[in-house]
Amino acid sequence: MNIETSDRQTRREIRRKELVEAAAAVFLDKGVSATSVDDIVRGAGVAKGTFYLYFGTKDDVVNAVAERMVEGVANRVQALATDRDRSPVERLLAFGAEVSQVGGEPYELDLIEVFHRPENRAIHDRMGYQALARLAPAIEGIVADGIDLGLFRPQDPGRASGFVMACFGSLHEVVTGPHEVPQATAELNSFILRGLGYQGEIPT
Repeated sequence: MNIETSDRQTRREIRRKELVEAAAAVFLDKGVSATSVDDIVRGAGVAKGTFYLYFGTKDDVVNAVAERMVEGVANRVQALATDRDRSPVERLLAFGAEVSQVGGEPYELDLIEVFHRPENRAIHDRMGYQALARLAPAIEGIVADGIDLGLFRPQDPGRASGFVMACFGSLHEVVTGPHEVPQATAELNSFILRGLGYQGEIPT
């Protein structure tokens, strides 16, 4: 790849990122369903034709914003899960707290709804698998540390991390609205920690 080609690709990546950021800002202001492509290009300060150089439809940019949201959560969760200044229990609770915040913004709730439509199932599953692949080693490390410290019962850390991820991944499937998330998260924390064999007091 020559320098000119590399520069052109970099500019394309920057412009696409700008469009995604503009879409996220408009979604936050107006909601996903009320936002049009015209709103997005106006927010980005570009011509409508520029939008279609990067996205075929509004749904494509919705998915791109959703991917950015998931990536941001994954980055924060990974940092929390690998923070060795915290105990394994504290790290696991921090992980759960971060996961429970997904959907905290109105536009994120809209995105989650769009994400769960049957026609978007493929991208939903793909992004879920990507998040699991990134986070599973960190969760496995938490479980292994907890076992080494005698906080969790002896078990296969890899399998246990899969169970933990599955539990947290189901959180938004078992609540009917944001008001239920704090209580459901507390119950889930207890369920997971007791399942791992933790016998101590569970911080609230």
